[in-house]
Amino acid sequence: MNYMDTLNPSQRQAAEHFLGPCLVLAGAGSGKTRVLTHRMAHLVDKHRVHPSQVFAVTFTNKAAGEMRGRVFKLLQGHAGLRGERDLWVSTFHSSCVRILRSDIHHLGYQNQFTIYDDSDQRSVIKACLKEFNFSENAFSPKMIQGKINRLKNEGIDAESYQSDFGGPLEEGFERVFKRYTEVLKKSSALDFADLILQTTKLFQTNPKILSAYQDRFPFLLIDEYQDTNRCQYLLMQLLASRDQNIFAVGDEDQSIYKWRGADISNILGFEKDFSNAKIYKLEQNYRSTKTIIEAASQVISYNTERRDKTLWTDNPEGEKITLMECYDEHDEALKAVSEIVTKLSQNFPLEQIAIFYRTNAQSRLLEDMLRAKTIAYQIFGGLKFYDRLEVKDTLAYLKLIANREDDVSFRRIINVPARGIGAVSLEKLTALARQHGLSLYGLLNAGFGPNKHLELDLGRSTKSFKTFFGLMEALRFSSSTLLPSDLVSVVLEESGYRKMLTDENSVEAQSRLENLAELRQSVVEFELRSGAADPQKALKLEDFLSEIALVSDLDKADPDAPAIRMMTIHMAKGLEFDAVLIVGMEEELFPNARPWEPEEPGDIEEERRLFYVAMTRARQKLYLLFAKNRTVFGNSHFRVMSRFVDNIPSDFIEEHKADYFARRASFRERPGLPPSGNGWSSSFSQAAESSASDDQKWLGETYTANPTKEVDEFSQVDPMEDSVGVESGLPRCGTRVVHPLFGEGVVRQTMGQDKLLVEFPGRGVKKISVKFTQLKIL
Repeated sequence: MNYMDTLNPSQRQAAEHFLGPCLVLAGAGSGKTRVLTHRMAHLVDKHRVHPSQVFAVTFTNKAAGEMRGRVFKLLQGHAGLRGERDLWVSTFHSSCVRILRSDIHHLGYQNQFTIYDDSDQRSVIKACLKEFNFSENAFSPKMIQGKINRLKNEGIDAESYQSDFGGPLEEGFERVFKRYTEVLKKSSALDFADLILQTTKLFQTNPKILSAYQDRFPFLLIDEYQDTNRCQYLLMQLLASRDQNIFAVGDEDQSIYKWRGADISNILGFEKDFSNAKIYKLEQNYRSTKTIIEAASQVISYNTERRDKTLWTDNPEGEKITLMECYDEHDEALKAVSEIVTKLSQNFPLEQIAIFYRTNAQSRLLEDMLRAKTIAYQIFGGLKFYDRLEVKDTLAYLKLIANREDDVSFRRIINVPARGIGAVSLEKLTALARQHGLSLYGLLNAGFGPNKHLELDLGRSTKSFKTFFGLMEALRFSSSTLLPSDLVSVVLEESGYRKMLTDENSVEAQSRLENLAELRQSVVEFELRSGAADPQKALKLEDFLSEIALVSDLDKADPDAPAIRMMTIHMAKGLEFDAVLIVGMEEELFPNARPWEPEEPGDIEEERRLFYVAMTRARQKLYLLFAKNRTVFGNSHFRVMSRFVDNIPSDFIEEHKADYFARRASFRERPGLPPSGNGWSSSFSQAAESSASDDQKWLGETYTANPTKEVDEFSQVDPMEDSVGVESGLPRCGTRVVHPLFGEGVVRQTMGQDKLLVEFPGRGVKKISVKFTQLKIL
């Protein structure tokens, strides 16, 4: 059988395209890789194009290797193909390296140039800042690095850069950018963004070289065209400008990388760039059930930045999408893991179940619950919570506070944030400590402490070491009077760690801040489990650190063993699983919102595309979970279900409402808490009684949000105030009540002298004015 006979009619029509520009709109799970590989094989086999004349690019080495292997298998035995190396299938960066190794001397660089990684790049930036006597507090090296890379991805170098506004910070950045460029060129070095930028510049400034590569590569194939940035777009436009044999495959509905430079207008404007372009649509999905595909298609239809196409499938109808309302993030983790246990009992393989979340910080509670249920898991494309850099840095501060002899923690944090203490100074300190038989901190204590008996001369770093010692002594003193959770806050503030991340002002820094907030919340939960409010029980920092050490030790599992897959939705692109659970389906979390930034329609559409990608990763079963209350940066907030869930027709959903009155029972199953009958009621409720006023407690959990602000944010509050009351005064938060119209409910919050917010299961939150006696206390 001819290998082309394995394609469906739409796939075959696209794969057999020969000359001229072509855009293949490939919906999720529609077989785009098959079309790309069969297109390459068809060019070689049918049209006698030499394999080396096809220039194919994609975004990852894995995807490139897979494509290369498939094409080679299809063409095995073909006379013109000696091996896989004859096929130019690689990433954008790898392709550009090959071109630049041959021709970069035309731009004044040596052909044996060095490629600087992120760390090298940051080192050069720091050297430039030092040269100009710029403070790293005012000019964050990571912030400058991010801005330089963004500009280069847009095709802008230091020579062509023009600021939209002035001011000392902008002028300073411009000086650093130019000096950074000079240093790299003098060193004959390129950073990653340079690889594409300099190749584009090579073609723009040397028409003969461009023409030579156009002769060499008359056929271009581009995978994931929706993810190309401006510079990648310019590069491919230059190569395709003569023969226009460009074959681009992508899906604007899966364009989710705007934050790293992807420009959706590249795929939406393809016909403007190539007026005679042929458009093919791959709309048949081979992955998911009808229910999942039709629901996802309805969701994405709300976007305006898209083309007219509709995904469909011949697969079975399948189960409805399960929508689970949860009381809070703890309840969400419990329910997610309970559903996983059910799926495992139905013989779903561990590795075919995935949990997706919008932000990395959401993984912590899920990890805790999976460990408590002894279910193996892996964080895909990232680190487990307690292995993340910012978490380990903060824990190192706490460890050094608890144990002054901990040299490992000392070394980790001595220059984090930067204090001007380099490797040479630290080595000198180490040698002196060894000479006197002291720990590193012990040496500082001997030289700078109240009972100092050594004269320490550490050169220019002496003052920095002394300042660090003073900081740690103050923190150690505070640790004797503060709860561990408050100590975490003080450490982050006084060390400058929080400011370091805030000043960086990047997506990565925001994610790190969220992780640190989640770390503090884990300490709060430890305190509640340990009876923090009991004056007879001393709560020791060492106890928390011991617990974390045990958690980290449990994480040392076999990486190759079957395990649940956990990841951010961005990491899920290109993957598929039998069952997918998407947690955190709430406004402000998904779609993700920055309170200090105005909501832009384009940003919401990108978030909706992200949800579409998440939905279409599921083959058989899809779960959506959201919490009615979630702790964010230490405060609990009422949450509203994501607008994206409302985009799904109710026919496709099976809804499970939260059982608020069963919460105490389910709470006992939370990881690390005492089991039933083992003191949960007394220890937890005593902590809550001690730390919250009556109108802040809800069923034993502390809430510190501003009541007035909270009401303003209640999108589910009935605008009509019901004139009902109680027989015996204003009930406390957590009280179960009965309303003549809405039935049983629970008091969420008291407001002033005569108003209540009451949660009625299935009815939402109602604002009640207490003036009469129809509201009865159970």
